[in-house]
Amino acid sequence: MKPSTFKEELTGRFGWKLGETEEKETRLYITPKPEIFEDLVEVIYEENGGRLATISCLDEEEIFRLLYHFALDEHEIMVTVKLPVEKDDNPSTNSIARKIPGAEWIEREIREMFGIDFEDHPAKKRLLKAESLEDDDYPFRKDFEVEDLEGD
Repeated sequence: MKPSTFKEELTGRFGWKLGETEEKETRLYITPKPEIFEDLVEVIYEENGGRLATISCLDEEEIFRLLYHFALDEHEIMVTVKLPVEKDDNPSTNSIARKIPGAEWIEREIREMFGIDFEDHPAKKRLLKAESLEDDDYPFRKDFEVEDLEGD
């Protein structure tokens, strides 16, 4: 299956709410309307056998952008779903870890490094952030000051 074919299938299901898309030879990038995000992930993961390869996060100054990368191995394509998260005092979005257990650790890492809360996440304890960092220190944010870290 080509990315364009998969895009057509998703457009038939979600219409204009699928949002902006971009296609490359073996990749499909989707920026859906937030209200269909969870349904879209379910269609990719459960109905099309999409394997969650990883989730990455970008600090784009004004917003965070979560990138959910799914490998559709059977069709030899990658689908990346882009989700903006408001960069306010308490950035948050819904967790997909209850539907996709492989997301649990990745969401925990993003929470520690960027400060994005994943609502309804099954385990919010620290995963890998250094003990010397406070709970409200987010070392992957652009505004994190490395110079403020205390040396031993």
